[in-house]
Amino acid sequence: MLLDRLLEGLDVKVAPFAICEIRHGASAIVEDKGGASLHYVLEGAGIARTLTGAEYRLTPHTVLIAPPDTCLVISCGEGRTMQLPAPVCRSLPGGWDWLSHGEGPPGLMLACGAVRATHHHTTGLFDYLRAPLLESVSDDSSFREPFQRLLKELADPGPGAHTLTELLLKQCLISLLRRHCQADKPQVPWLAALEHPQLGRAIGAMLDQPDRPFTLQSLADIAGMSRATFAEQFRLAFDRTAMEFLYDIRMRKAAKLLKSTDFPIKKISANVGFASRSHFSRAFKEFAGVDPTTFRIQSAD
Repeated sequence: MLLDRLLEGLDVKVAPFAICEIRHGASAIVEDKGGASLHYVLEGAGIARTLTGAEYRLTPHTVLIAPPDTCLVISCGEGRTMQLPAPVCRSLPGGWDWLSHGEGPPGLMLACGAVRATHHHTTGLFDYLRAPLLESVSDDSSFREPFQRLLKELADPGPGAHTLTELLLKQCLISLLRRHCQADKPQVPWLAALEHPQLGRAIGAMLDQPDRPFTLQSLADIAGMSRATFAEQFRLAFDRTAMEFLYDIRMRKAAKLLKSTDFPIKKISANVGFASRSHFSRAFKEFAGVDPTTFRIQSAD
């Protein structure tokens, strides 16, 4: 039920993809600051490594989704010594770039792009992902076929391309998440919560009514759990407390309202559960680095 609710409110935006060619013996640093990124292996094999040393084996038709602000080093070849040549870049139709790394024989080729998938334009689907998510879709046409159509549409946009590509990416993500749900231990915290329907009730309440004066006890009551058990299970699923999660939801909704409406800041603060504008302004500045008025002005630029 939680997955259905998330998908009903799932907003997907498609940014231009890039073809990333990593020739044998070379490596590339891939980083998308501020959002999650998707890397789909078109040809070849290689290894993706995080700065913590975790390794992910890449083979044809594997999909890797990296959490926001993750730096990946993707290598082709068995050698552990990384060669990081400056990429050769050329433009392709549809706003694409072709990035070629190294001068060796053909190796690994990926389609790489940002993933902008949010729940009602607020909380990101992969915001709480702790480590890259790797799935093989070599036997799954429900992902491969719409993704290939997505790439073709991005490369040669036709009428209605914007809407079509968003629908295709959403279809791909739904297919990937449904597949991921079948895993013994889902890595995506939203899906891990599916193992605890009680957590789902509390999460749904926070998403639907962030203005309510929730406390840890009231959320535990909604979940039908003791306060201590709820707090422990929530932290295990999301690696943060329920109140930190609620704060994040409130700030993201406030940012959306500041960008998309001309509501007075006092009204926005009430809409996200703050009785005091000054308290809201302090909290928002801590979240965004600037006060609400400055954020609204900068967002309009």
